[in-house]
Amino acid sequence: MDIKKTTQPQPKGTDRSPRSDENTIEQARRWAEENADAIRCYNEYVEKNGLPLEKYRMF
Repeated sequence: MDIKKTTQPQPKGTDRSPRSDENTIEQARRWAEENADAIRCYNEYVEKNGLPLEKYRMF
């Protein structure tokens, strides 16, 4: 059996090299930093008012 015929190509962006992990971590860190004010405001809203649509939760 020819191995080229049995292996599937990997979707773009799925390589798990250490460098890609570093990029992912850096992107997450930047996103959290850029959105810190919005996250803080939302958390304050939830503390004061509860979760939106909480009455519809089934758990």
